[in-house]
Amino acid sequence: MSATFAKAGSWDTLEPKLSPFILETLATLGFSEMTPVQASAIPLFMKNKDVVIEAVTGSGKTLSFVIPIIEKLTRKKRLAKNEIGAIVITPTRELAQQISSVFSIFLKDPSLPKHALIIGGTTTLHDDIAEFKELGPDILIGTPGRLRDLLIGKGSEKSVVNTKELEILVLDEADRLLDMGFSQTLDNIITHLPKQRRTGLFSATMTDSISEIVRVGLRNPVKVVVKVEDIISKDEQRTPLTLDIGCIVCEPHQKLAQLIRIINREKTTKKCIVYYATCACVDYFYKILTKLSQLKGISIHSLHGKMDTKRRTATYQSFINLPTTSKALLLCTDVAARGLDMPDVDFIIQMDPPQDPKVFSHRCGRTARAGKKGKAILLLVKGREEVYVDFLKIRKIPVRLLSYILSDNSNTIVTQDTIDEENDSLLKQVQDIVLADRDLHDKGTKAFVSYVRFYTKHDASYIFRLKDLDLVIVNWNFLVTENARIKRLQN
Repeated sequence: MSATFAKAGSWDTLEPKLSPFILETLATLGFSEMTPVQASAIPLFMKNKDVVIEAVTGSGKTLSFVIPIIEKLTRKKRLAKNEIGAIVITPTRELAQQISSVFSIFLKDPSLPKHALIIGGTTTLHDDIAEFKELGPDILIGTPGRLRDLLIGKGSEKSVVNTKELEILVLDEADRLLDMGFSQTLDNIITHLPKQRRTGLFSATMTDSISEIVRVGLRNPVKVVVKVEDIISKDEQRTPLTLDIGCIVCEPHQKLAQLIRIINREKTTKKCIVYYATCACVDYFYKILTKLSQLKGISIHSLHGKMDTKRRTATYQSFINLPTTSKALLLCTDVAARGLDMPDVDFIIQMDPPQDPKVFSHRCGRTARAGKKGKAILLLVKGREEVYVDFLKIRKIPVRLLSYILSDNSNTIVTQDTIDEENDSLLKQVQDIVLADRDLHDKGTKAFVSYVRFYTKHDASYIFRLKDLDLVIVNWNFLVTENARIKRLQN
């Protein structure tokens, strides 16, 4: 596929003009030209328009609201210590932390607006109120629940935040905010804010549920949709042109071997994210992979939504701060699928298709960001699941069918006659590890049950049907041999 990264002119061509310190920071970061979404969204925001922005992952959406916020508050009269000028709401703590770090890059000078991260987890509401009083931030970045409590108050904790001077409200990954059940919380926040403000909704995918927020929270918004076209075929797609997505079809008990072979064959790959269906699957396979000699020398990390906040934050920071010379894997759920810009991630492996098909492009979008090249591979179970490739094509996500990888790194098409002795040896190796560790056996049982539950709740239920799944074979992927439990689940 021929690909290029679209440029949309230099930053100094923007109207209104950007402040010198903004231009200097952009130059320091190596951003000499705007992306199409930045060239479209920034002038609209600067000219007091509400915006709804839909653009592929890695297209530069974050700067599309960070820069207008800083510009508007810099040009505004100094706010009182308890007044705020902008709020950015995100679905996850990790994304809020990332956006806060972008603001930090631009706002190093103490004379510029201040910002604060409000995400809870490691702090109480009382702590956040105390920090707000002490710091007097102009910009708040955070997750819906804690932001609502800070803005409105909760129980005996009364709000000390004055929103009368609020200029901008941003909902980043807006569809995910709604999918996660934050609709009522967002309503509470929006009704508490002044109507004379600018509001921006940003996401790689837009859903029908967003239209209600647009109706209630935005005034005559301008919708910007940045499309991607293949240079040769002119077909529209919802993923970056620099992203190559492939799919390997195999049996469930062959997935682990395929994962290891993909990792070892990609000699130039340094950082790889591996997505699993459930938290229990992440926990189990993290324990397994760290014990396998085949992955010796590779730094392996795990991340999912059921981890406590400190551990999640430590894992995320540890992974993104690894030197570029280190080869590393991050095993995770969809908690790390949205918005996060993880430097130097060049490969994505999806062990299972996401329960929500919209998340597929978000997962892949952790690589091939800002014009860089990236690869992604999806593993599907032979049989009914193969239809998923056509399903993705309809959703304008091109996927190439790849051949099964043998132990010598050669490729073949899997048939009933395919002999893969190395895969059988790997399963025996894992089985020995599991049988020697009762805790690991229990984790395998939980992972197996959670996987079956995930399968029964898949949004693309006409493709992912439990009756088509051979649970005895799937069970080999988890090395749990409780046949009575399998029969109950099958029924």
